[in-house]
Amino acid sequence: MQFEVLEREGDSKLVLHVRKASVAWANALRRTIIGGLPSFAIDEVDFYENNSPFFNEFIANRLGLIPLTFDELVPADAKISISCNASGPLRVYSKDLVSADERVGPTAETFPIVDLGEGQVLRLEGWAVMGVAKKHAKFQCAHASYGHYPVFKVKKNSPKLKEFIDALPAACKDSKGEPVAYKCDALEHFAQENTDIAEFSFKEDEFVFRIESYNNVPAKEHLVRALETIKEEAKEARKLL
Repeated sequence: MQFEVLEREGDSKLVLHVRKASVAWANALRRTIIGGLPSFAIDEVDFYENNSPFFNEFIANRLGLIPLTFDELVPADAKISISCNASGPLRVYSKDLVSADERVGPTAETFPIVDLGEGQVLRLEGWAVMGVAKKHAKFQCAHASYGHYPVFKVKKNSPKLKEFIDALPAACKDSKGEPVAYKCDALEHFAQENTDIAEFSFKEDEFVFRIESYNNVPAKEHLVRALETIKEEAKEARKLL
């Protein structure tokens, strides 16, 4: 496979043009990014005091869904304490969680957990462990999707085509004002309705591949980690065969 970066939004989002690939390979890469990469999540919670409006199970579920940072140097069998000791009236956020290991903690401070009223207390200790989303969705650290690479081809220029392109939002065009096929579904509909002016098609062995990171690991690194995971799994499969 060959990769070309089409768009980058900081470290968290990446859009790629993938060449010389099949649907099977693209889907294997997508599934590995979504379900096969290790990350940390709160797996168990011990409640010492909770008279908030939410049951223990509800709060534990919320804590499990808060994205945590990842560090490859943390042992895979580590069990990291993340505690909370809060008294109302206030809204408890992820910033109120205290981790015993500074390398693993909430990726942002503003995830809401619960509102505490006057006299209400929340004291708990959660345990963050490493896992993959194949085990549970709370370990999912990135999202990935793909589609065949689209091609919009103009057969002949016409006032109708110019009017259509001028009406497209700026997000659908490149720096030169030309429409970009993978950004704009309207191009396909226009070509279908105006077959004499334009045509729209897809390349079977090329894809638009999107990756979005949920934690502190850059989207590009998720791609590299997924490729390495597939390579190791292929080696193991070869041994078994």
